[in-house]
Amino acid sequence: MGSTKFILGMRDQFFNELYKLFQEDPQAVFITADNGAPTLDQFARDFPDRFFNVGIAEQQLIGMACGMAFEGKKVYVYAIAPFVSLRCYEQVKLDVCAMNLPIVLIGVGAGYAYDIMGPSHHTVEDVSIMRALPNLKIYSMADGRSAGELAALVHHDRSPQYIRFDRAGLPEVYAERGIDIGEGLTQLRSGSDLCIVTSGVMVHQALTAADLLHQSAGLNVGVIDVFRLKPLNGEALKKHLHNVARVVTLEEHLLAGGLGSLVAEWMIDEDLRMPTMRIGQDDRFVFDYGGRKAIWEKYGLDVGAVVARIAGWMRGESGKVVKVPRLEAHGVPQGTAY
Repeated sequence: MGSTKFILGMRDQFFNELYKLFQEDPQAVFITADNGAPTLDQFARDFPDRFFNVGIAEQQLIGMACGMAFEGKKVYVYAIAPFVSLRCYEQVKLDVCAMNLPIVLIGVGAGYAYDIMGPSHHTVEDVSIMRALPNLKIYSMADGRSAGELAALVHHDRSPQYIRFDRAGLPEVYAERGIDIGEGLTQLRSGSDLCIVTSGVMVHQALTAADLLHQSAGLNVGVIDVFRLKPLNGEALKKHLHNVARVVTLEEHLLAGGLGSLVAEWMIDEDLRMPTMRIGQDDRFVFDYGGRKAIWEKYGLDVGAVVARIAGWMRGESGKVVKVPRLEAHGVPQGTAY
């Protein structure tokens, strides 16, 4: 009986690469808010004077980081994503961003990664609020390889930065292809009928949906992974969308202020008149149990619903959420999730 291949999560691949940078940079400091990880133990062991745990006190986490940054340190702070973004938002706004300090906020559990924990642990509004802060750069990675590549870039950048990592170990998107982290986005697949612009875990959903749309409807569908949400590389995005008929944005995030809003705002500013549909979480809190897959299926974020909405929209229908009963015929179970 075969065993399931272990996939090292993006947080841990990032930490492994960051550890190498800490070996070279005595000014690097790590502060956690009572969150650990096997790959984090090496920091506590080998850099005891540069590793701190403040406990469940996120406001203190940010205040301490800012004091160290003012003294010339490169500071990394780490907590569950909703706690490092929402719980200490005022401190991040005034102490980190207004002072333009070299602090990297690391949040694990983007979207519905902490599925059964409910709204207190869901992170589906962080892009909306964090991108409103001047000076702050935002990253949302799709796999461990890209997360590992990100470490050196953020370490040598003196800007305030926020990284949202998924909790799970996701299949590698970039295992056999290069990635230019500095570019901010990658065209994973080209397509002239439609392009799905996406980020994070939804990159995997988008690639599967593109395959199914080609198999079932003959559509030539492109996929773009926007891993740097702010600042958006508009020049590169415009190049990849050249000669594309339609655009779909796909995100595991509230539609208000997320990736879809970001792309729509950019298109308006650039006077790009292109049919566009946003797919994401509508205006609600989610209290449902059953796991991430169940949440996606109920609220139209699973592969089947995404394919159905896009296919209907291409046929001139409304794009409302509908179910596709026979996705299994294409080799993908209804509600595929990672």
